[in-house]
Amino acid sequence: MRKDRFNIRAFAVANVKVLAVLALIVCNVAAANAQRHSLEFKGGAIATSTRNTGCKEKDIMDYKPGLVVGGSFMWNFMDASLRAVAEGYYALQGEKYIMDDLDDNGNQLEFNSDINYFKLVPNIRYYAPYVPVYVGVGLYFGMATSHKVYSGDLLDQSHSWSFKKYYKGVDVGSRVALGAEIGVREVKFVIEAAYEYGMSNISNRKERKIKNQSVSVSMGVCFEIAGRHYRHF
Repeated sequence: MRKDRFNIRAFAVANVKVLAVLALIVCNVAAANAQRHSLEFKGGAIATSTRNTGCKEKDIMDYKPGLVVGGSFMWNFMDASLRAVAEGYYALQGEKYIMDDLDDNGNQLEFNSDINYFKLVPNIRYYAPYVPVYVGVGLYFGMATSHKVYSGDLLDQSHSWSFKKYYKGVDVGSRVALGAEIGVREVKFVIEAAYEYGMSNISNRKERKIKNQSVSVSMGVCFEIAGRHYRHF
């Protein structure tokens, strides 16, 4: 009876060890394949201009100030240095420049437009090893939500026109960003500088081509919401 009990106990101990090893392997595999999600929210300042082949003087590059605010959903690939990002944000953009045209008094006209876009930006970030710095590249798809077009002389005698006379409501372009995440726990501070280069012609007039471009600087926070972000720096 004692011998049988000893065999049963030895068999149970052996099975427990096997199960523990298998559980450890399963846990490691699951951890290696687990999705590591995080949310990021940020806002900041944006300076916008256009590449305008119409009445804009070619040697003038006048940026219009605005604001940008938004957030993103991120997850790692199996390599911790790469992260896929689905980003959305709202940007106050537009044009501002001195026109070639003159008013009745011989003064040059100043052209202004406000174009507010909601943008979707699928992109990929690469995180450098050993330092919390990343580079992101991707495309943006913008939909204009509100707009105002006006111009006048330097004395601010302005006139307004219909938005559809000047611009289309959809814009597509490329985006590159340089940023950094600062922090050691689940919440990290983010600072990012980005440049966007419009690839589609947003002009509604055949005699003119207008393409957006912008530079922005934003700050925010990043929250881990599932799994654990692996850091290789």
